[in-house]
Amino acid sequence: MISIAHSSKMAVESLRSSKMRSALTALGIIIGIAAVVATFTFGSSFGAYMESQISSEGSNYISISATQENIFFDQQVDIVADTPGVASATPHLSKSGTLEYMGESRNYTISGTKEEYAEAADLPMYEGNFFTDKDVYTAVIGKSIAKDAFKNEISSRSTIELTVFNEQTREYVTKKFKVSGIVGEDDTSLVGRTSSSNVIIIPAETLKNMSGKDDYQMIFAVTESEDNVSEVADEVEERLARSVGVSDRELRNTSEYDSAGGFGGGGKIPFIIFNQADMLEQVGSITNTLELFLIGIGGISLVVGSIGIMNIMLVTVTERTKEIGTLKALGYSARDVLSLFIVESVIISVLGGAAGVALGLSVAYVGSGYLGIPPVIPMSTVVAGIGVSAVIGVFAGVYPANKAARMDPVEALRKD
Repeated sequence: MISIAHSSKMAVESLRSSKMRSALTALGIIIGIAAVVATFTFGSSFGAYMESQISSEGSNYISISATQENIFFDQQVDIVADTPGVASATPHLSKSGTLEYMGESRNYTISGTKEEYAEAADLPMYEGNFFTDKDVYTAVIGKSIAKDAFKNEISSRSTIELTVFNEQTREYVTKKFKVSGIVGEDDTSLVGRTSSSNVIIIPAETLKNMSGKDDYQMIFAVTESEDNVSEVADEVEERLARSVGVSDRELRNTSEYDSAGGFGGGGKIPFIIFNQADMLEQVGSITNTLELFLIGIGGISLVVGSIGIMNIMLVTVTERTKEIGTLKALGYSARDVLSLFIVESVIISVLGGAAGVALGLSVAYVGSGYLGIPPVIPMSTVVAGIGVSAVIGVFAGVYPANKAARMDPVEALRKD
């Protein structure tokens, strides 16, 4: 039996004699492997980025969002704060408004909250300080607003004017605010659901008085420990649900089929609650779904590519009939011929797989850079890409190789 090295040498010489056909044969494998590798690499990069963003805020935060109006008031904030295991709780509401500074005005979303929000949302202070609950007309603004939005930069000692629409009087209300601090870096505060560099935050009572609204849209809580966040979140859910009129029966029925990270999936619960673990789980679920979809597309390309290799190998067997007859006449066994053509098929597929891996990594790297996500390249993906292409080469080459191995040498030499 001839050695693998000898078979490989003969296969390489055959491929060199028809470079264009070999390249076209490998094209399907290249596209399929590239799609799979790019999907896994980009998915890993996206998942790692989101996990780092969420985890950077810690894992002991709970976010509760109202799905209806007039659900969260000071009573609900106190209920969350008094829940065993909760270190602090702070409300959050937001209204559309206008910021005016030195004759220029821009439209922004204005948020109202309390001093604990700086910790709950993990806001990075760039300049100055966050306001306290004793402050009334004091504002904290984002870095991009302070430094980039107006011709003149806003400092932590500047005075700005904020205008919001009062829903009770149906009039616009304008008040002057002293900027106590500027927040923001190049990151994003996911707990606050908005870029920390693009916020306007004022005391909650002040925004409620200006807008004529008494209810809050969200409540943020910080637990005393990271070890029991889920248990504390469950207790918060139950207490809040009862406080807004949800019966124990409705509470049980909802929790039976709501396993996606909090209440709110079934009609009677007017809020949704998340903790960091829930957010990470949902990010992972979205990433996995996207990966499966794109891998399916890549799998189709691999099937097409394997069929292409098989067809070309069948053509190659037909074209090299006399060569096969000569090899058998020189003493090559059927197993030797079988090995020769399988090795050739594997080499084509592996070369295509290597090119596909390189292409897929390049696409993922460029795509991650464009979206500002640090690329993560799992070596298992590279190894799997090469391994899968080798397996495809074996399966695609078995039938043509078997056909070549079964040729009668006399008949093969007579072939014109």
